Amino acid sequence: MDYYNLAIKRESTRSFKKRPISNRQLTELQNYIPRCRRLLPDIRTDVTILGAEAAALLKGAVGYFGLMIEAPNYLLVSSEPHDYAMENAGYMGEDLVMKLTELEVESCWITIQNPLEVKNRLHLADELVPMALIAFGNATVMLPSSRLDIKSVSDISIKERTGFIAPKLAVRHAVLTGDWTESAELSSLPLNSGIYQAFIAACCAPSYLNLQPYRFILDGDTTVMVCLPDDQTAPDDAKLNAGIAMLHYAGVMEAHYTSEKGWVMGAPDGKTYRIPDGAWIAGHYQIRMH
Repeated sequence: MDYYNLAIKRESTRSFKKRPISNRQLTELQNYIPRCRRLLPDIRTDVTILGAEAAALLKGAVGYFGLMIEAPNYLLVSSEPHDYAMENAGYMGEDLVMKLTELEVESCWITIQNPLEVKNRLHLADELVPMALIAFGNATVMLPSSRLDIKSVSDISIKERTGFIAPKLAVRHAVLTGDWTESAELSSLPLNSGIYQAFIAACCAPSYLNLQPYRFILDGDTTVMVCLPDDQTAPDDAKLNAGIAMLHYAGVMEAHYTSEKGWVMGAPDGKTYRIPDGAWIAGHYQIRMH
């Protein structure tokens, strides 16, 4: 897949037609699920496609501030318990979102508020825990090049996306030097530079309430992802955010460079960085040029 252009193209859709996607699109998605990308392949996971009836079944247990989004279908990512289960679920789920985008199918992440209740209502296997839920289908008509910005049930607006590329978080603000004092100044690189495109894609990644409470440190050939403290984002949602952004970054980087390990969780061995109080390092990504 062309992760760079898909990351730019992808927009969250919160209003779907009742008409389901085509049989061809659904079959392609089903065939892709077993080979979707995983951050940590050793974690046991399961991806289930749910129908429109899930909206009523899961009401009250999922949704932004309890606001359930009705769609003809949903993807549920479940996982065995693991320290990095949420990051892995975010990575997997967003790879499936990229596939949906490639198939011209719209989607939206939905917050799981009560995983145990979702598990009970769907009768999941005892060892699996619901980690991520994604609505998908055909969108109702929205303004061109726009996106919904949801801060709460009573504070919802439409923001216009301007320019050729409109990441939610500007790259110059997102990528810092190791001492956290200044921008890494990637703007001097050409637009087709692999690492510049990877950071643009990461800055286009969806996050809880579109807050994007994370930044990156560029340390030579290593990129370090730092998650920032945020009183609106729960710890599990912060981990899900990290996995989603990691997928955008890695998907683009692998088209240009070789990475021996891809994303490795935590900080690089022997490295310390001056990051804000309460922040934590989600992972690091080291490359070597082709």
